Amino acid sequence: MAPPRPPPELIDDAVAEILLRIPPDEPADLFRASLVCKPWLRIASDAAFLRRYRAFHRGAPLLGFFYCVGSRSSSPTFVPTTAASPLPRAGYDDNDDEEWCWYARDCRHGRVLLRKSAWTFVVWDPITGHREELPKLDILYMSYSVSAVVLCAVAGCNHCDCHGGPFLVVCVGRDEEDADIAIRACVYSSEAHAWSTPDSTQLNCGYTFDRKRAAVIGDEIYCTIDVGSKVLKYDFVKHCFSLINLPCVYRKDSILMQNNDGSLGLAGVRGSTLYLWSRMVNQEGITEWVQKRAIKLKKILRKADDIGFAEGVGVFVMRTSVGAFTFELKSGQLRKISERRDYWTLLPFISFFTPDHVCV
Repeated sequence: MAPPRPPPELIDDAVAEILLRIPPDEPADLFRASLVCKPWLRIASDAAFLRRYRAFHRGAPLLGFFYCVGSRSSSPTFVPTTAASPLPRAGYDDNDDEEWCWYARDCRHGRVLLRKSAWTFVVWDPITGHREELPKLDILYMSYSVSAVVLCAVAGCNHCDCHGGPFLVVCVGRDEEDADIAIRACVYSSEAHAWSTPDSTQLNCGYTFDRKRAAVIGDEIYCTIDVGSKVLKYDFVKHCFSLINLPCVYRKDSILMQNNDGSLGLAGVRGSTLYLWSRMVNQEGITEWVQKRAIKLKKILRKADDIGFAEGVGVFVMRTSVGAFTFELKSGQLRKISERRDYWTLLPFISFFTPDHVCV
């Protein structure tokens, strides 16, 4: 009897349609599929297919978090939330300088903003391994009174594949050398390879900037100041500043974020409940905070003393006395990601991790 015929091979178009539907939130699945055979590897590594893959899934997934513990002997540590991680838990490593550690100040659009002593900044892409050191700032910011963000500089970008593209770095903080307690802000452009002329304003008292991650909405940077009681807004296109009061029930246990509708949002923990707020214009034309939702937390999160938020994927990260947890807003799923409790802040790293981008 003749042996049975082997099943017909799938044509490339059919394979591509199968691979296209593998969810990006667990990158290991696409990597495993690419190892089935050489034709599948060729398709999964093809630049045109991967552009389709990112466009099909639209938003990039959460890959993990960076955190610093505030020690001079340590550098940012990466805590993966997926099986296939773009880098080891050790995170950023600068073999050229062992004396000073690097502090992670922001993660956004696939990039990490790192700061060393004397206001030296590096923008790092953990997926490709590319690092770009920025020129030294002329402003002497107070060490613990500055907020800094990194963001894509391409207008209309969906931030699915920003690797290698132009970026901006925005710094807002108190000038240590100004007796009048000036707030100064400046913008670095990777295309111009230079910092802008600083914008400045005067505040009536000595506000300090919180260490929490700032919110970015369009051309506006929102930083919490004065122990979480106020927000400083800086528009880096219009070059203007303004102050916004926060609901008085929150101090340190809150985080600013961008809502799905593009408005400024606030998440705050009080007691055993997570409250979600939105900054909206009422019928009288006055902008005010409006509570949109209240979520009862599980017992283990009821004493969360610090929170963060991964915009675009709807995941909160909360620090408790027994470690750090992620809380998925849509499903309510809870997951422990770290035993540590001594970090400053957790910065979400959101990016596609596909076979064409492997950090070696």
